Amino acid sequence: MSGVLIIGELLNSSRKKVREALERKDEGIIRTLARAQVEAGAHILDLNAGEMLEREAECLVWLVEVVQDELGEVRLSIDTSDPGAMEAAISACKARPVVNSVSNEASREGILEIAARTDAEVIGLPLGWKGMPRDAAGRLEEARELVSRCEETGIGRNRLYIDILCMAVGSDQTQGLAALEAARLVKTELGVRVCGAVSNVSFGLPRRRVLNRAYLAMMIAFGVDAVIMDPTDEGMREVLISAEALIGQDRHCLNYIRHFRKKGG
Repeated sequence: MSGVLIIGELLNSSRKKVREALERKDEGIIRTLARAQVEAGAHILDLNAGEMLEREAECLVWLVEVVQDELGEVRLSIDTSDPGAMEAAISACKARPVVNSVSNEASREGILEIAARTDAEVIGLPLGWKGMPRDAAGRLEEARELVSRCEETGIGRNRLYIDILCMAVGSDQTQGLAALEAARLVKTELGVRVCGAVSNVSFGLPRRRVLNRAYLAMMIAFGVDAVIMDPTDEGMREVLISAEALIGQDRHCLNYIRHFRKKGG
């Protein structure tokens, strides 16, 4: 099993297949995507129904119930900025959930309060009224403020993951390195775990999987603790296993050896 926490990204209403399944209440598609991700190595499944607008809370709870009926007490990341939807979905979770996400934005105060009342782990976005930070120093500054606000509400650092805000290099080529450097700074200066959504970096570019795989290896090298990714992409899984072996996180390369022996390699 990977030392890096894998959060499966496929149950997101921004994907046409999932949105249509939510509209039709098609359990089959949801069950298939949920099981495929867990069987491919996901530790947590991210659930997002934001595209359903006024039906978001209803659809998010339905997602929770269908996935748990299929897989049992699987851990779920509840991905919403709506406090009502967050509270309803968290209440339906059988295993310890992840709140995705809190930030320094006033609009997310309600989410922060809900997270503080639970034992959930929490993903924090290092951004606030100044908008999206463009460099590593800006991310660190926002993360420092967010960690302080979380601790004031009772959310300790041991429950937090700071998202390093991976952004598209197609529109700003500095963003790939900025997020990686933010990971190093947040871990060393704040002592908080970090996470990132790998596929954001390749948005708008051709052959996205090539970039995603390369960036995943770099994220592992910079100490990222959790990755939001497509675990069913075998190439991504191989890169993850290989990167952990190369930086000394896989004792005697046993995970690497086991993985490729199963494949007959």
